[in-house]
Amino acid sequence: MDLGLTLGSLVAIIVLALLTAKLFPNTGRLDADRVARNIVRYAPEAQVADVMVDATGNVALAALDAPADCFGLARLLGDRVVCRLLTSADIRKVYKDHARITLVLNDFTQPEITLTMPAATLAQATKLLDGFANREEATHAA
Repeated sequence: MDLGLTLGSLVAIIVLALLTAKLFPNTGRLDADRVARNIVRYAPEAQVADVMVDATGNVALAALDAPADCFGLARLLGDRVVCRLLTSADIRKVYKDHARITLVLNDFTQPEITLTMPAATLAQATKLLDGFANREEATHAA
């Protein structure tokens, strides 16, 4: 293996990646309509009641009217939106701060998700997640 060819190929790949990033920037953010549309695409039976987007526009929670006992999670990865419906069994722990909520999930693909929100949106998200935490505690108590 020739070191010159290897380094030349590596430099060419880096230059092409930087050029692509400049020519085709990804400036998309999540909004309520995009989250609702993608969650319904992911789960056609879902009926979105409310959407809470974090301050970065990369993560959102969705309160659902149906299906029962779950909520939606949407995350922007590149130019794609990854959606999941979560139940209380999917949540290992919820950490709450004055401006952040961190969800620790029972999933190795997205083990921890942090949402930074304004106070009003944070209160809505806390209320939504408290309902799921209380169900989990009631299940263990029984």
